[in-house]
Amino acid sequence: MSLISELKRRNVIRMAGLYLVGAWLIAQVAETILPAFEVPNWVMRAIVIVLALGFAPAVIFAWVFELTPGGIKRDENVDRSQSIGPQTARRMDRILLLVSVLALGYFAFDKFVLAPQRSAALVVQTTEKIDAATVAKQSTINPNSIAVLPFVNMSGERDNEYFSDGISEEILNVLAQIPKLQVAARTSSFSFKGIDKEVPQIARELGVRMVLEGSVRKQGERVRITAQLIDASNGFHVWSQTYDRDLKDIFAIQDEIAKAIADELKVKLSEASSPGRNSTGTRNVAAYDLYLRGMAAWHLRGGSNLQRSIALFQQAAGIDPKFAQAYVGQSLAYVILPAYSAEISWKDALDRSQNMGLRALALDPTSPEAYAALGGMATARLDRDTGVELLRRAIELRPSFATAHQWLGSTALMPKGDLPGALAALEQASILDPRSPVIGDNQAFVLMTLGRNTEAKARCEKVLTFAPRFTACLQYIGVLDLMAKDWTGALSMLQRLTAAANPSADGQGRDLVDALSGRKDKRALAVRMAGLTFNSNVEKGSGNALEDQVVALVLMMLDEHALALDYIERNAGNLGSTMDWAAMLPQMDPIGCEARFIAVVKKLKTNDPHHATVCEGKR
Repeated sequence: MSLISELKRRNVIRMAGLYLVGAWLIAQVAETILPAFEVPNWVMRAIVIVLALGFAPAVIFAWVFELTPGGIKRDENVDRSQSIGPQTARRMDRILLLVSVLALGYFAFDKFVLAPQRSAALVVQTTEKIDAATVAKQSTINPNSIAVLPFVNMSGERDNEYFSDGISEEILNVLAQIPKLQVAARTSSFSFKGIDKEVPQIARELGVRMVLEGSVRKQGERVRITAQLIDASNGFHVWSQTYDRDLKDIFAIQDEIAKAIADELKVKLSEASSPGRNSTGTRNVAAYDLYLRGMAAWHLRGGSNLQRSIALFQQAAGIDPKFAQAYVGQSLAYVILPAYSAEISWKDALDRSQNMGLRALALDPTSPEAYAALGGMATARLDRDTGVELLRRAIELRPSFATAHQWLGSTALMPKGDLPGALAALEQASILDPRSPVIGDNQAFVLMTLGRNTEAKARCEKVLTFAPRFTACLQYIGVLDLMAKDWTGALSMLQRLTAAANPSADGQGRDLVDALSGRKDKRALAVRMAGLTFNSNVEKGSGNALEDQVVALVLMMLDEHALALDYIERNAGNLGSTMDWAAMLPQMDPIGCEARFIAVVKKLKTNDPHHATVCEGKR
């Protein structure tokens, strides 16, 4: 007798079909009814699991037992003369057919009647939530808040784009010095360049009430600037003006526009911005032109762009040796250059940053950028208290200086062990510059140090919506997915990271996923990663796309605590090291009480924020 005939004789096929149809019908009914009673999601998952687990016992039962007129008996004990006949078998088939019809009928009813009603209700509910959130957000917008959009280049030459952008940024910088005015940072305002969006929508996304937009037409030695101020809360034009001047008057125009806006908003323009002088620091048009080109390159980041910005700032200083901002630009570029390029050492870069920053302050003691650059330099050299004071001074001079708030949080307060203070500073930076990828990733890392991983991932996911190739957030989301054992998500993010940051690391994401999921030897991968050199993620051909603090974190995730400690010890001695960032992570708790780790924390002149809780009673 064939297997199929035996399965039919024992009614196994009928039972399997009846069970599957019945289980599907139960699941569909449960999916519809349970949400109405606000039953937790785990209940539905439990029902599906129980139904799935019950299939095998049902089939086995049908194989072992048989229904007879005398009741249910084991198959070997059945008297075939007493077995159910064809009529009973047909009755069972009709039951199966009836259940199938009921299931299909319910499916059609749910799809064409219930589902549209649920969708409509969901749309209404979602719309209500969005409307409520919008109203709540609008009610919290500072009435004295403004965004300066990049002025449109009307000169007919794309090469003049830097000039129109520079004019916008300089007006923004003058406004940012007003204590009572909240000014959206350049990164966020300029992210809407070339994007067709209505002003009210841009204002909502930036969290501001006022928006300044305009155009610049530069022809020979003449310039025309048109500016208009819009109240996004009602869409009305509050003020507009057109300036036709000689190019040499460009400095006065910027300050005139800022003063007009301040008057309209009834806020006092800082005395530090006397027209034609302090907003730019030069009256030389050629030097100013080179400075604007340098700032355009500086904002692009990357090793080659920063090197180009330095060269342009140097040319500007050569034309006007008293131009403070030209030295400020060099200081700002050098303080971050080693993080993007292995072509200059941290010591050399920081020495140059300090020299340029001090020279700028000697020329203009009110330069907030100079204080910020020197603050960043001081914290990189582990002079944390000095760094904090310098950055706070920068914020005093320019309250809406988003980068100063950011550096205060991520390079000063967080590495000091003040995690709540760091998060508060970065939240303020995010308010001022909501579309800054760097601020977003810094904020995500601080959230990771506080163990708030879900929020950290959400913060970086928001960054990727407008900066999909931003490597720091690709890195953090990938690592957070590894922690959550989301192997598919982790692999996707880490592959995107290596493609954007360091193609020589192709395969690193797969290795991490395979090792942490148990498919490959963790020890072998950990030994390889522990041997990576300092700042290897910016070295071409290094095979690594992860920043140093993340390498230390991954070694802990691979359960190689000794290797992690070795790696942290070895890299802590490097100028510009991010081992102080690594020390803030709660994943370091397993080694946090060891004498070697405590010595490293002391060497880094910081505090382990988790030490007291983790090590209490272990001494």
